[in-house]
Amino acid sequence: MSRDSLALRRRPLRLITLATLLATGLNAGASPEAATRYRDSVLNASPLAYWTLDAAAGALSGQDASGNGMHATPLGSGALASGLFGGAAAGGSQYLQAPALPAMTGRNSLTVEAWVKLDAPLSGTKEAYGSIFDSSQDSYVMYLDKANGELRFKVTTANGYAERPGASASIVNKRQGEWMHVVGMLDQNDAAGASAKIYINGVLRDRHTAVKLGSSIAAGQLAAIGADWNNGSPKSFLDIGQIDQVAVYGQALSETQIRSHYELGSGKSFEASAPKITAIAKGFEVIAHRGNSMFAPENTNASNRQAIATGAQRFEVDVRLSKDGVAVLSHDDSTLRASGVNKSVANTSAAELGQLSAGMASVFGERYAAERIPTLKETLELAKQGGSKIVLDVKVDNAGAAIAQTMAETGYGADQVVAFGWNDAAVADLVGHLGQAEVFHLGFFGGFKAASGLEARGAFLDGLVSRGVDGLALSFADLLSGGEPLWGDLLSLASSRDLRVFVWTVNEAETMADLISLKSSRLIDGQWVEGQISGLISDDPATALALISAVPEPQTWALFGAGLGLLLLARRRRA
Repeated sequence: MSRDSLALRRRPLRLITLATLLATGLNAGASPEAATRYRDSVLNASPLAYWTLDAAAGALSGQDASGNGMHATPLGSGALASGLFGGAAAGGSQYLQAPALPAMTGRNSLTVEAWVKLDAPLSGTKEAYGSIFDSSQDSYVMYLDKANGELRFKVTTANGYAERPGASASIVNKRQGEWMHVVGMLDQNDAAGASAKIYINGVLRDRHTAVKLGSSIAAGQLAAIGADWNNGSPKSFLDIGQIDQVAVYGQALSETQIRSHYELGSGKSFEASAPKITAIAKGFEVIAHRGNSMFAPENTNASNRQAIATGAQRFEVDVRLSKDGVAVLSHDDSTLRASGVNKSVANTSAAELGQLSAGMASVFGERYAAERIPTLKETLELAKQGGSKIVLDVKVDNAGAAIAQTMAETGYGADQVVAFGWNDAAVADLVGHLGQAEVFHLGFFGGFKAASGLEARGAFLDGLVSRGVDGLALSFADLLSGGEPLWGDLLSLASSRDLRVFVWTVNEAETMADLISLKSSRLIDGQWVEGQISGLISDDPATALALISAVPEPQTWALFGAGLGLLLLARRRRA
């Protein structure tokens, strides 16, 4: 992705106007004209192969519409399923063997695009892997991964390195019975560096960045649509859905192209269907996880400066103690992942740690080789200069005194600090040393979940409050693990006790919007108490901030509702 297209993705989403709805319709259907427009848009992007799969003589068509002669062989048996534009689709007992793509050999970017409709939840597939598009030896593959609960795109470069970005079952299952536009991509020009990515309906769902992806694609391989051909015979069929309009490109499509293809194929405007926040807590905060860590090495000055530049209300860093008791930034006790040199943080002096690169060369190459493992003192000075608040994820149980000393040396206000403790001992240490700083408990969730009923859960939180806890933080997967009964109790009970709740690590736009919009209501001590999430921790804070910037003011919602009412009235009158 180019920096220009990244800026496009980050642009705040506009409110859907009445004119937009009138122009596009609330649920525009496919037509022959729409099918032609979609086909033309694909061909204008110069695919190496494009299989429309429309039926010919009662069987799937394997004709390559790109003009490159990459005709596939329809196989299988059974009734044909209806496709995106009313023609035929692969899937179930219908699949195709596609030829090798010699034009892919030597290229270092690619895109696989398809429309997919699932007839059951992702977990309903009988296969461990449900193949959508599968090239031999897994050079570029789109598939359902039942065990991991994701629709994934895997790309393997010529050096044998592979990455597997995925869209979660929660995203995919929402669209059961609908045609989804799915795009998998290897993009050498992404702002983060060489990245494998997956989009659903025009929205970036996952990105995996690694310097080893900066290689060419393996030589063109045989492929299949709706099956896996790795062992020379078909298996791993897509048994719970259909596939249509499959295209392969020898370059990374731009986000403008991806969104245009989604709009033309679905008949819906991207803005109308893009993720949106429906409710947001007062004082909600976006916290940049380990700085702007999707685009720069975590826990470095560079990453933290970028986080401040995004406008995130806080950035979060991981704190450990060096051998000589100095608070330093490191998520792991070993420096291996950050620097490539295997040293124990706890057994190495701060001065020695400061000589090591923290540039995460395995992800970012040499772009950030000059970055060093910073001390907390450097970090607080940087935050103070940038006017930013901070979250300290304290990885050890005895760092309170060192943190307090560092805050005193830098003059960084305790009221600007949230400190995370992972257990009772760490929380007690932080409460005892950090004065006006907020202390959050990260190890609370097991006890909260085990407590039976609202009253018992409230008593459990009261025990935390009595020990000086000011807030709670947990993974969003844990928050959602028990459904509304669990997250509803937690958010309302926390609100009734003035405990803020932060969730980590949320990088996908629709999940961000869903979590920010969560709202619970519980009758507590004779009063209805509403609860919402207070903060969201993300490797990609700019995306969260863009979603929030698109939330309309209350009066704008009223105007939108009135406009929508007029549209519906006009549609009824025409009927």
